Amino acid sequence: MRYLLLSLCLFASIALAHQGEHSGPNTAQYLGNEAVLVESGDRKLLFDPFFHNDYGQYQKVPESIRDDIFAANAPFDKIAMVLISHAHEDHFSVTDVLRYMLQHSNVVLVAPKQAIEQLLVLKQAESIKSRMVSIALAFGDSAWKKTLSDIQVEAVRIPHAGWPGRADVENLVYRVTLNEQATVMHLGDADPQVEHYLPYRAHWDQRDTQLGFPPYWFFRSAEGREILKTYLHVKHSVGVHVPIKIPKRLSESGHDYFSKPGEKRKF
Repeated sequence: MRYLLLSLCLFASIALAHQGEHSGPNTAQYLGNEAVLVESGDRKLLFDPFFHNDYGQYQKVPESIRDDIFAANAPFDKIAMVLISHAHEDHFSVTDVLRYMLQHSNVVLVAPKQAIEQLLVLKQAESIKSRMVSIALAFGDSAWKKTLSDIQVEAVRIPHAGWPGRADVENLVYRVTLNEQATVMHLGDADPQVEHYLPYRAHWDQRDTQLGFPPYWFFRSAEGREILKTYLHVKHSVGVHVPIKIPKRLSESGHDYFSKPGEKRKF
């Protein structure tokens, strides 16, 4: 019996050690506007990290953080993927994306077709074409799914806020799973109307999301909050795209949101 107990303890210790190699803490670090660094174990990705236009009200990525991203200084070393939600100037700089991709040859770029087309106009973009993943989705198309660099990426085209205005904008809602256990959702500038999400109910039902990054205007209506909780199955949401001058209604709401570059959330 003594040897059996010792064997069981040893087995449990080995199992826990191996589990630690793959699980580890999952974190999200805010960079500015809708830019977020997500880490799970040894897998790292960036959402909307490169942009220059703040439209006089949104948080830019500080120069110190931008410098660390381009230099691949920790925690921005070993980035596997950059994902772009849509090709607006407060989310996407074509020159910065090209510069970063040229400097870091192991990174995969995932973006809507509109962003990729802007990138391909630049001469040097041909050299990184093999690492570009262009997502071409029309309204009503089925969800896009692919595993890239051992990361499961899913995307749905959801109208940009202000629908039916800006109907031409290819705004993507990403659901991304790292290490088969950490799932995050980035909504870009999605419009918070239930009608946009109902056609994809079966898609959303396939997987829960531990941490979501909705634009803060989802918190302003019961419909937006219901979309996150009931339709998208987001367990916890952290608002992004928050103006530097935080709306009083948001600051007093009790909802979680990012406003200061460097802020982190564990999930």
